Amino acid sequence: MIQESNQIVQPDLIKPGDRLRILNGKFTVVVSKSRNDLVLKLNGRFFKRYRIGTGRFGKTPTGTFTISDRVKEPVWWRPDGKVVPYGDPENILGTRWLALKAAGKTPDIKGYGIHGTWETGTVGRAESAGCIRLNNEDIEELYTLLPLGTPVTIEE
Repeated sequence: MIQESNQIVQPDLIKPGDRLRILNGKFTVVVSKSRNDLVLKLNGRFFKRYRIGTGRFGKTPTGTFTISDRVKEPVWWRPDGKVVPYGDPENILGTRWLALKAAGKTPDIKGYGIHGTWETGTVGRAESAGCIRLNNEDIEELYTLLPLGTPVTIEE
C-alpha cells in the first residue's frame, strides 16, 4: 500500500529523508450479502469496495465480528475432518485466511472467515458454504491492512 500510494516503482531506492504517505487510523469492514460486496472503511469513511462471494442458501452469518486470526497460505480443515494442505488443488481457501469471532450480541460461530479463492468465477455470487471469499489479490491486500481485532459487520 505504501508503494502504491506513493507511486514507488523501485522500493529498494527509498532513502532516508524521502517523504512518504502513510495510512493512519482504524479500519472497519462492512459486508453486504445482498450486494456481494465488502466495504473497507478508514476512520469511519469509505476507503475501498471489493467484490465478494458469500454463502449459498443464506449460510453466511450476519452480525458483528472481529478478526481473530490471520493465516498466510492456510491449511483447510474440511467439514469431514480431512486436512487439505496449502497448494493442494482441493484446498479452497486461496492464499489468505482471516478468521471471524462473534462480538457483542452475535451468537458464537466456529469455522467462518474471510478468505481467498482460486475459483474467480465464484466471486460476486452466493457460492460458498458460508465464508466470505475474495479474489486472491484482494484478500492479500486486506491481509496486509487488517490487524487482529478489526471489527467486521455482516449485513443482509
